[in-house]
Amino acid sequence: MSPPSSPVPTSSQRFTQPSKNRAIAEVISETFPSFDHRSAVVEPFDNESKRDAEFLEKFNDMLLDLMLEFHAWSTARPTRESDRTAEELEKEINSVIEQEKEQEKTRQRLNDFVTRIKLALAALTGLAA
Repeated sequence: MSPPSSPVPTSSQRFTQPSKNRAIAEVISETFPSFDHRSAVVEPFDNESKRDAEFLEKFNDMLLDLMLEFHAWSTARPTRESDRTAEELEKEINSVIEQEKEQEKTRQRLNDFVTRIKLALAALTGLAA
């Protein structure tokens, strides 16, 4: 079996066979374009550096905003909790005061009742004697 023939010449065949369209001397005398390091390396690097700097600036702003909001929340939180606890205690105190007033009214009515009973007994005992 013979190896399959390749339509593309190998690298050794390219260097040994002259091109049909151009002569070797023409290829050798041709100047290569200079490597444009500015557009290939420097500008992409500068663009990426600028993008990184913009990201860091935006990130720092966001981080500062977060810290300020967290500080405001943490500072206001004890005040709010103290206010809420004070309101709850005031409600409880008012409730106790109302209960004391009701108990005082009940005590006064009971005292009046006992006084009337005593007077009634005294009147009954005075009639019987």
